[in-house]
Amino acid sequence: MNGMEIPGLGYPEVLIKLKEEEKQKKSYKLVLDFRDGALTIIETSRLCEEVHREFRDLSETEVDYLGTEINDHAYDENLDIHCEKCNKFYRPFCRLHPLFKIPDREPRKEELSTKVYSQLTLPILFRIEESKIPNAGLGVIASVFIPIGMVFGPYKGIKVYKKDEFKKDGYAWLIKNGDRKFYIDGSDPKRSNWLRYINSPRHEDEQNMIAFQTNSRIYYRVIKPIRIDQELLVWYGSSYGGEFVESEDGGKSKKPVKNPFICTPRNGP
Repeated sequence: MNGMEIPGLGYPEVLIKLKEEEKQKKSYKLVLDFRDGALTIIETSRLCEEVHREFRDLSETEVDYLGTEINDHAYDENLDIHCEKCNKFYRPFCRLHPLFKIPDREPRKEELSTKVYSQLTLPILFRIEESKIPNAGLGVIASVFIPIGMVFGPYKGIKVYKKDEFKKDGYAWLIKNGDRKFYIDGSDPKRSNWLRYINSPRHEDEQNMIAFQTNSRIYYRVIKPIRIDQELLVWYGSSYGGEFVESEDGGKSKKPVKNPFICTPRNGP
């Protein structure tokens, strides 16, 4: 399966120059461990086909570079990602709880006459159909097993600067970067991507994804194994990962008792 680099992940040029030396070092693999339904990094010699599924090869140099712990005051949004399990910042992400980004599907021009753009960006791992959440409209359902550590995004839409510029409530993320503040409004299915169809759960136990901000973009990360035919669900309307997505007044708002986007159904495409 082909993946893309995690946001903020840009290996220094020196790593590229060390390719010849890497041949003499240990090799590693990013794998799905079926025992806990999560991505993990193991030495190639420990690979067991009964419990592991390979995603990509990693050199010792790459693994040594992963998981550099960053103090809170030194956090750089463009380079570092917070691990909610360790409650620490890492550059580019936690080595114990690695991430793997799945890209959007690239629609072909001839397909645009059959479906709207946002639905055509859906990876082959999923399908869009009526949500299992009452009155929530369309939702995203897993067609295969999705492990902890998968990352999707960024959330696409129109950049707006005021709430009254939204086309429809329930589809916009507030992004703050220093003194800059703007919204990404994904309400227009022709100018957003498939993440707009992911609904919010009715209660915390249903949640299997969280949203986080990095490099002034919003991504969704899997935090619980998602089984076949299970719906993808992420909390909306509250802050995620502490410093990443803030509430309108800059505070860290709590998860709502009731999901506002269920009270105001998101029907239609």
